[in-house]
Amino acid sequence: MSLKITLRKLIRQRVYSAINITGLAVGMAGAIIIFQLVSFHLGVDTYHRNADRTYRVVVDLHLEDGQVEKERGSAFVLHQTLKKEFSYVENAAYLAGKELTIDIKNASQSTKYLEKEHVAFTNSDFFNIFDYQWVEGNAATLNAPNQAVITESYALKYFGNANPVGQFLRVENKENIRIAGVIRDYPQQTDFKKDLFISLPTIRKIIPEYGYEDWGWIDSGRETYVTLRSEKDRETFEKQMPAFAQKYYGANGKIFQYHLQPLSDVHFNIDYNGKIKYTTIAILATVALLMVLIACFNFINLSTAQAFKRSKEVGIRKVLGVSQMQVFWSFIRETAVLTLVSALFALVLSILFSSILNNWLGLQIEVNYLADYRLPVFSVLLILLILVLAGVYPALIVSNFNPLRAITGLLRENNRNLFSVRKGLVVVQFSISFVLIAVALLIMLQSDYISKKDLGMNRDLIMHVRLPAAETDKIAVIRNEIGALNETEHFALLRGAPSSQEGYGGSVKFENRDWEKFAARSKVADENYVATYGLKLVAGRNVTQSDTVHELLINQKMVRALGLKSAEEALNKNLMIGEISKTGRIVGVLADFNNTDLYSAIEPTVIFQSKAFYRYAAVKLNHLDKSTVKNVAAIWQRQFPAHVFEYSFFDEELAGFYKREELASGLISLFAGVSVFLSCLGLFGLAIFSIEQRTKEIGIRKVLGASVAGIIGLLSADFLKLVLIAAVIATPAAYYFMDKWLQDFAYKVEIQWWIFASAGLTAATIALLTISFQSVKAALKDPVESLKSE
Repeated sequence: MSLKITLRKLIRQRVYSAINITGLAVGMAGAIIIFQLVSFHLGVDTYHRNADRTYRVVVDLHLEDGQVEKERGSAFVLHQTLKKEFSYVENAAYLAGKELTIDIKNASQSTKYLEKEHVAFTNSDFFNIFDYQWVEGNAATLNAPNQAVITESYALKYFGNANPVGQFLRVENKENIRIAGVIRDYPQQTDFKKDLFISLPTIRKIIPEYGYEDWGWIDSGRETYVTLRSEKDRETFEKQMPAFAQKYYGANGKIFQYHLQPLSDVHFNIDYNGKIKYTTIAILATVALLMVLIACFNFINLSTAQAFKRSKEVGIRKVLGVSQMQVFWSFIRETAVLTLVSALFALVLSILFSSILNNWLGLQIEVNYLADYRLPVFSVLLILLILVLAGVYPALIVSNFNPLRAITGLLRENNRNLFSVRKGLVVVQFSISFVLIAVALLIMLQSDYISKKDLGMNRDLIMHVRLPAAETDKIAVIRNEIGALNETEHFALLRGAPSSQEGYGGSVKFENRDWEKFAARSKVADENYVATYGLKLVAGRNVTQSDTVHELLINQKMVRALGLKSAEEALNKNLMIGEISKTGRIVGVLADFNNTDLYSAIEPTVIFQSKAFYRYAAVKLNHLDKSTVKNVAAIWQRQFPAHVFEYSFFDEELAGFYKREELASGLISLFAGVSVFLSCLGLFGLAIFSIEQRTKEIGIRKVLGASVAGIIGLLSADFLKLVLIAAVIATPAAYYFMDKWLQDFAYKVEIQWWIFASAGLTAATIALLTISFQSVKAALKDPVESLKSE
């Protein structure tokens, strides 16, 4: 019976009930989606049994000029040495990712695949550190050369339904590799998305030029992972590393400072190429809480406002013997019914919008109450939280009404006090919305700045084509034939583009001086590099054609780092490049260009020629049509029939540097919009209530000659004042979060006053539009009807 009465009351107040249900449903749905997103990222690689004592060995390069370069990669010899010298290192695995051409031959045909991210060389300890389910074979096979382990999905891709064990695949047209084991596919919550593991001894055959015994040869794509006997051994490891570095690096030991990075930190730490920043996770979790709070504040505001319309009802019930506690639980029941109905709508909304978000932002959110036990637990806790936050305070207010004052309508003083509380909650709501709008606006400005910043080079219509490492003898033919195409404006050979995330480099020695205290980045490219990318010479000339290190180009940053007074002073001087232990003569100085992403400042850079290092061709096109790629591909395929043609465009590569920012921008902008919607929903409800309370006043003002515009302004002014107060209060908090966000960038937009003004204007405009409908409606109402209604 009590449930029926509760439902009848909610239906009678259908407008307020609809506003409350909509607000709670949207807030809960947003919180559920964010919970799933945050849970997904926090759960990455936590399923491994040894996760709590598994670490990646990283090295911080402390250069003599005070700079610190954080490197996730390590030398090949490190994993073997650690296991040999430290008894508490139970397992040590070397994981070397590599882009490889895989050729699968059968009786009738040969199928080639270019695997860019899903292949790695490793040793058997990898499978002792990380948990995989074996279908056939075991990890010991990876200790022998020319062996491989494959996932079920890749076995199906390469060999169909045939048994993959014992089958062969050819790698880089160099070695035949035997499939010795099959493992089940990895779960989505992992950063180790490898499907083909080739035995580590094979790497020397596929990549013979790598410095396997050189402790200074560190590659970001080649990492060392260890499991320790216990978590306590981490401190011992850190203490022993200075002596360890001294032993193997000699005088340079103080430069190479090794550390253990917990597996739980790998996914989040962008200093070592994490996938998503801790700050993004923290912001999203905060936004989820704020959305729930805003929805609850809406409920509290409307409930307390409605309470005074029901004060006589409460007074009569108390006079008839209903206790204060019974009144309290009656209102809690109403809140519970609204919350449960909202939860059902939230479930539908979260399922619907999670799939839309997945497609839009490339996420992996799944709202499945049957598959994930944490989701129903979170939902129950969320419902209880909303009941406490949104239900208890209004129920206490109503249950404490004095019955005599309630019946005689003497509760106006209470209403005035509660009106102040409602004003305070509106200010809090719009303060939150203001902060989110300002931060979202800044992130969009920074993203736009990154995409349009002048990098000191041309980024448009430049096509990058991969070249097989072992077939440099065909480079001249490729250059001549592709260079002769009508679409080709320039053609260059290179190891990496001017702006790339490949961190090659090392020490340099200028003339007869000692080794410089700074590290220089190196680019390997031919004489057409400058013209292809539109780099600008500020002194000297371009290099002439050569297959080996002979003439060099440096940038202005290098000139300054060398302590030279002018670019001309560097010309015709010798510079030894530590990375390759060869000396060249500086013939030209280039204007500075961003040689990596915009998280980092421009660094001293040297460009040299060496045919043996060329891995890409850059084709600067004068136009792009349907036949362009086909023409380039046809020439390439004739020269390299055993490989797979692969290309990309430079501008798309640059955009890919900032996927983290695109994801954060999209998510924060979306949920900022949701928060504003929730705030305005509450404001809409309060506007209805306020206008209902002032119906007689509006009628009298119209009778006395007040204009429609004047009444609209009167009704809107009170709410707009609250929004403007919220903007003033929230500005310091918005500035703090904006400044924190920008700290990761070396190049960034300035936080200017107009960003706050725009956020405030946006909030005020949205608020005005929200309440204007009700204000106009009230202002246009016949005053006779307004006075009758009282």
